[in-house]
Amino acid sequence: DVDGEGDLSAAEPMAPYAHARQVGDMGHGSALTYCVQVYDEGERLSVVTDAGSHGTHVAGIVAANFALDSALNGVAPGAQVLACKIGDGRLGSAETGTGLVRALIAAKARGCDLINLSYGEPAWQHDSGRVAETFTAAVRKWGMCVFTSAGNDGPALSSLGSPGALSAPICVGAYVSPAMMAEQYSMLPVADVSGASYSFSSRGPTPDGFMPSLCAPGGAIAPVPRHALQGKAQYHGTSMSSPNACGVAACVLSALKQAGLSVGPIELRRALENSARPIESEPFAQGAGLINAPAALAYALEHHGKPAQDLPFALSVPSRGCARGIYLRDAAELQGPLTFGVLVQPLFEHAATRTAAEVEELLSLELQLQLGPTAPWVTTPASMVLLSAKERGGQTFTVRLDPSTLPPGAHFAAVQAVDATDPARGPLFSLPITVVIPHAISPPPPLGALTPAQLETAGDETAAPPALSFPLTLQGGVPVRRFISVPESAEWAKVTLRSGRMANGPHAVLLHAVPSARGDLPNTACQTKRMLQLRELSEEVVQLPVRGGATLELCMQLSWLANPAPATLDAEVEFHSYGARGRAMHAPTTRIGSADAFARIEVGAPLRTERLAPQAELTAAERALRPSSSTITAGSAELDVLPPSDAELRAAADAPGEQIHSMLLQYSFDVAPEGDAKEQPVLARVQSLHEQLYDAPLDSMLWRLDDANGQTLQYGGAMHDAAETKLKKGSYSISVLLRHPDRAQLTALKELPLLLRMPLPKLDCVVHGGRGAASKGGHGGHEAVAEGWVRRGGHKDLYVCKPTTELPKWVSAGDVLTGHVALDKGSKEATKLPLAFEAPPAPVKKAEAADDDGDEEDEEVVGAALDEEAMACAKEARLVQEDVDELERSVFRARLQRLGALRKAASSAERYNALADAMLAESPPPLDKGKSLGLELLLEVLAFRRQAKPPAALAEADMAGWRAEQVQPAAEAVLDLIDADEVSTHFGRTHESEGASKAAKEHATMMDEQRSALRLALLARASALASLPVESESFSTAVAELKQWVDKPDALKEEEDKDALALTLMRHELARSRPGAALKVLRARLAVQEPGAKRAKEVGKECVKLYRDVLGLELWASNMEEALFAKFPVVKLPL
Repeated sequence: DVDGEGDLSAAEPMAPYAHARQVGDMGHGSALTYCVQVYDEGERLSVVTDAGSHGTHVAGIVAANFALDSALNGVAPGAQVLACKIGDGRLGSAETGTGLVRALIAAKARGCDLINLSYGEPAWQHDSGRVAETFTAAVRKWGMCVFTSAGNDGPALSSLGSPGALSAPICVGAYVSPAMMAEQYSMLPVADVSGASYSFSSRGPTPDGFMPSLCAPGGAIAPVPRHALQGKAQYHGTSMSSPNACGVAACVLSALKQAGLSVGPIELRRALENSARPIESEPFAQGAGLINAPAALAYALEHHGKPAQDLPFALSVPSRGCARGIYLRDAAELQGPLTFGVLVQPLFEHAATRTAAEVEELLSLELQLQLGPTAPWVTTPASMVLLSAKERGGQTFTVRLDPSTLPPGAHFAAVQAVDATDPARGPLFSLPITVVIPHAISPPPPLGALTPAQLETAGDETAAPPALSFPLTLQGGVPVRRFISVPESAEWAKVTLRSGRMANGPHAVLLHAVPSARGDLPNTACQTKRMLQLRELSEEVVQLPVRGGATLELCMQLSWLANPAPATLDAEVEFHSYGARGRAMHAPTTRIGSADAFARIEVGAPLRTERLAPQAELTAAERALRPSSSTITAGSAELDVLPPSDAELRAAADAPGEQIHSMLLQYSFDVAPEGDAKEQPVLARVQSLHEQLYDAPLDSMLWRLDDANGQTLQYGGAMHDAAETKLKKGSYSISVLLRHPDRAQLTALKELPLLLRMPLPKLDCVVHGGRGAASKGGHGGHEAVAEGWVRRGGHKDLYVCKPTTELPKWVSAGDVLTGHVALDKGSKEATKLPLAFEAPPAPVKKAEAADDDGDEEDEEVVGAALDEEAMACAKEARLVQEDVDELERSVFRARLQRLGALRKAASSAERYNALADAMLAESPPPLDKGKSLGLELLLEVLAFRRQAKPPAALAEADMAGWRAEQVQPAAEAVLDLIDADEVSTHFGRTHESEGASKAAKEHATMMDEQRSALRLALLARASALASLPVESESFSTAVAELKQWVDKPDALKEEEDKDALALTLMRHELARSRPGAALKVLRARLAVQEPGAKRAKEVGKECVKLYRDVLGLELWASNMEEALFAKFPVVKLPL
């Protein structure tokens, strides 16, 4: 429906792809294909096309099938692929909770055995959240084996995101073999490069100790969509390793089915992990090792049907917040007792009302387990008897660690539980243990230990030596890690890398620093990554944030792509601090309240003498909006019902699913750019749900920004900020969609605030060194803090003042202005503190001094003998007359207001004219402070005539003439009331408003009102004549007179009048045979139109006519039609 008319009768019918496999082409040589799907008995249409080439490439790795050349096939060319699009084109192909959950529902409905998810995001809480719960249900309740990419954020430890960090899916790291290096990447020949994990492959453990499952080849040349205009592409990433492993699983599963065996996701995972082949010394990227299809099949065939072979187990360490493993990284953690209790819970999937078979399964579970550590520094009991343990919520065993003999570095071990009667089965469950021993450093000497000479140079490097220096030998593809205990007070570190001789030329070295792995802060929120190009005998300096008291990992990996030859480096690390941030990675906000003059900050130099050059600035304004409405509805009956578990279906074939509900919140706001700015950039964010997807408390969150025309300007999701949208003056709305199965959860969020962030012209906040200067705002000769130094052990108080420059007029009370305080403005990496200033109420406007009772300054006292009694009587009489006049004006205003209401309600001409004619027949009341109510009445009548509905029987050809007959008399009535010469004379002179008399001010008000009325009347007259089919001399005269008073559109106040002016001038230029000038008028108007103008669409349509009918520019006309269709949508798509 390219015309936006709601008519599909001329369109070519298409059947849903699921039924007929029909595919369309977008045309224009793009080779962009699409298909359609229909849901909910025809109520929902989905037009599906690619958001990129990633998904096709991934599917090709799994199941590409080239009948004529099997060497080009995917891993499992016979597999059937169900393509579920989760990359939302509205969000740049980012995944959404809605897409993920609906894909899992669709996969279950169509009987999928395996799922591949080559997506991922950072997470705050691993293994929790609504989407995470749905993935767990897909595996444990719905019987599907899920493969996910580990993520591309390595090579440092603790860089796993979600869904790779979830327990239920199989997390796959990316492996590259020497053959892949040579053939896919054309690597230069080298003798000693081994297969390894790609540097980008995210590593475990997660903060709670969880590790990747296994690894698979992470690069491939595979098919991409036709619109990429190439048959295949070479991509690499864990997005490629996950489908590789999924394809292997498909082959194994296919062979098992051919053997007559039914294997569920838990049993399949156990076969894949217990048969994987370790390929490098550390397991942090590879997990159990490289996937091995023949070994996995042999394992599954040999051990199928054995006790608990298909039973999952959950392991947790209660004393560490129910962590899924043990991960000790900071020096303080290695000092206390290293004995931990481990809780083991068999995870049975049973119906709510257990069947007899399910009860028997609980009663019969009794596993004789042999417990064994994989490293001598771990001690465990030799065995345990594991029962269902339902009454105790699981069983426990104890683990003791003795890392005292371990050298510095990362060490991994596992406690494996195997069937004591059948050890060949391998582990039934495993507890991962990671211990990091920091490298020893020498702290700077205390000031009391320094000699007098050293004290004199306390700021020199001799007084505070580098924290750590060490040599590095880098091998291609092998990460080199150094773990450093950060001083308690440190805030950032300076890392210096110096290269030596390089016989084989320059090297590319990836530096990845993760300052801490404790807490819930994702590594992406605090890490530093740099790809450094190191030349011979060169030096590179990188500054990075650290957490005091934590263990910093510096991981460096030599790229094997350009130059895989080994390289040697010398590294030096020194720590810095102002003592202002504390141990938090994100410093608390420095707040200046709306009634405050300043905020106080304490800084020092606990580690070494530091340069102090503070600078504070505010860069954005944040505004919170509340929703104006909320609506909760049930989701699609076909797409949004979570299926019952397999156990529930076994117990009752008609077991119901769980309905997902949606809540739509509506927000409204206005934009009024200031000064010469025509647009105001705005960024919207649902702050309380931001940067949460897999771990979000809701199934999904999506928002849409619309202007007053209904045009969609921007979409935003849960994870990533949308780009700032530049908005013109006008009204806007934002719709926010939230989804959750529990209506009560949605109801609790019906007042959810929305954040608007608007950049500011930079506002400086002066930083003083004393409270007195800050309290006075710098007055009295106080200067800001100058650049200088804080000696080691020194202290300095800083006072950040509120901005002294005037805030933009659009900033409202309650807005929060945000920015930062840089303690060394010359260093981007030195400590910066967030800064916030709460906007105070606007200054109270002082009323102008008024004369006592009005006109006494203009009265003359006649004769000195006029006594006080006579003056009092005259004053009383005048006040009585003023009361009578004001009453008359009030009644007239009320009737005028009623007349306007009739016009806005599109009442009949009979009703309107009955009141208007009665008012016109009367004498208008006296002037009101220079304003004429009689003129307001005439303008009201003119407005009605301009928009009055024509008689129903009136022919289309007679419409323009009828309108002109209505408008011209009303316009002339306005013009007759105004002395144009007087108005012209008034505005032709300069008038001083300062110190003007009351009469002069009222006269100026009257002149301004009359000029505005004059312009409107002239516009109305010319506009009415412009619509007549035959050009007349009166039209040219009307336009000429209009141009005398309206030299530019901004001379008119209303957007509707500016559109009318553009249309009138366009028709005038056409009458003069100047189509180019006519087009220029319309394009100029379209460029500055504010959203919501009543005649905005009419201007666009006239532009289309001009392109097509006058200028013969059909392509331009078609493009304009498409732009109008987007700008003025007929139907709004659902979120």
